[in-house]
Amino acid sequence: MSKSFELGVEWQAAETIGSHDGRDIAAFGASTSGTSAFPTVSGTGIVRFATGFSLGVLGDVITIGGVSFPNIGAVIRAYKTDSDVHILSTPQIMTTDNEEAEILVAKNIPFLTRQETSQAGFDYSNYEYKDVGVTLNITPQINRERFVRLKITQEVSQVIKEESALGLPTTLKRVAKTTVVVKDGNTLVIGGLIDETLSQGRSSVPCLGDIPVLGWLFRSGSSSGGKTNLFIFLTPHIVENPEEAKKVYEEKKEQIDKIKEGVIKMYGGPEPKGQDSDAK
Repeated sequence: MSKSFELGVEWQAAETIGSHDGRDIAAFGASTSGTSAFPTVSGTGIVRFATGFSLGVLGDVITIGGVSFPNIGAVIRAYKTDSDVHILSTPQIMTTDNEEAEILVAKNIPFLTRQETSQAGFDYSNYEYKDVGVTLNITPQINRERFVRLKITQEVSQVIKEESALGLPTTLKRVAKTTVVVKDGNTLVIGGLIDETLSQGRSSVPCLGDIPVLGWLFRSGSSSGGKTNLFIFLTPHIVENPEEAKKVYEEKKEQIDKIKEGVIKMYGGPEPKGQDSDAK
């Protein structure tokens, strides 16, 4: 879960750098935030406003005696983002006593490892593909009292929204590695992580931004926060005979049927053939 908010006044200087179909094309300079909120739109003469709500005045470039002077404009900008993510993953795998098993549910994403330019001016790039998702590695040992000793390695990784300055993907990875003993059918929490971050920033014009009351015209502020909760629950089931195997199968089938019904209701689809909703 992440939330951010920005509010401030952007001062911009516009200057004509060309024309297209009789329209002036303007470039915008820096602002109180240090970067231009209105980048140049080449070949259109249309200003591309920044994300969020912008309110202000921008006029044409001033021309006196054939000489063009930059026009100064002020824009009040408000920008807010909310990102609430709830990811629930339930990896399941069956194996025999004292045999290692692994399940991987992931995407294969390319990562740039090398980039160079030849003497002829050609660009070369090397990529390495890595799995990003959920990995569960487990080795069980069962005793006669139906207790299970589990050697577990759980890895959860994902590509976060923020990217590096080069536009390359950045991954967030959490790993839990442990050995536990739990009885058949019981649930155990093997890991928990609660991470909360809060950051605030302020950009302003020196001196002018510190003026009482009117100082807000020359400064902008931002605040962002994020919270990550990760809990891993583990429930082993010992299967010794066909009856127990059938019981596990029926439980999983019931779970899948509930998921299907939820998807059908969500999208308003028809009821699957061969199923009678009024059957008892």
